[in-house]
Amino acid sequence: MEPHSHKVVVDEVSVTLCGTEILRSVALDVDAHEFVCIIGTSGGGKTTLLRTVAGLLECSGAVYLDGGRITGPTPDIAMVFQHFGLFPWKTVRANVEYGLRVQGRADGDGRVTRLLEIMNLAHVADRYPHQLSGGMKQRVGIARALAVEPELLLLDEPFSAVDAITRELLQNEVLQLWERSAAMTGILITHDIDEAILMADRIIVIAGPPGHIDLEVPVDIPRPRSPRSVRSHPSYPDLRDKLWTALQGERERDLETA
Repeated sequence: MEPHSHKVVVDEVSVTLCGTEILRSVALDVDAHEFVCIIGTSGGGKTTLLRTVAGLLECSGAVYLDGGRITGPTPDIAMVFQHFGLFPWKTVRANVEYGLRVQGRADGDGRVTRLLEIMNLAHVADRYPHQLSGGMKQRVGIARALAVEPELLLLDEPFSAVDAITRELLQNEVLQLWERSAAMTGILITHDIDEAILMADRIIVIAGPPGHIDLEVPVDIPRPRSPRSVRSHPSYPDLRDKLWTALQGERERDLETA
């Protein structure tokens, strides 16, 4: 796989942690401004793959961003975690500014203020995480990742800890921000088939353990999308059935080896 021909290239990556093989020979490419969703049952190695792409885990094989090998965390990549990952002693604004400060960058163009407004956080900018709802905390985590203007945005089930209405609002906000930024590429981990269809240009199904790519499916539904427009699209039933069948097969294999 040619690392210079895609935004992200995962080249035959394998990961072993504490003597257990988590990923085996994963090969994946992601184009510039593509939004890819990765789904699979629990324990298949989805989060491990995302952390490896982020440069947080060592692996055999290699991961490339714009042709350069990723050997550790880089300012060009930002990650949003499932359980917020906020600093409890910092205000909302200070949490959002954190990445910029670590990189020694000033918020000269008021980006933090704009993000607080876009994410509906301006009215709580001086509050602390313990004063926020789960949805607000996740908004802060997303705003913090976007503040550094990453070329690659990695999202590890960022909407799983919030209620259904907040989840839909956050999905829409992330999609709008991604669509506005022609320079940003996205990779999202999710357990939710409908969420993957709503957000993705392409869906990857990972089976395991050890984790390996079982299926790749393009999502040929026009953007902008909404849950209603996705479910009413003629290709939706077959697409969902194909993904459901792949996940069911994976779950049955898990039960057989349990």
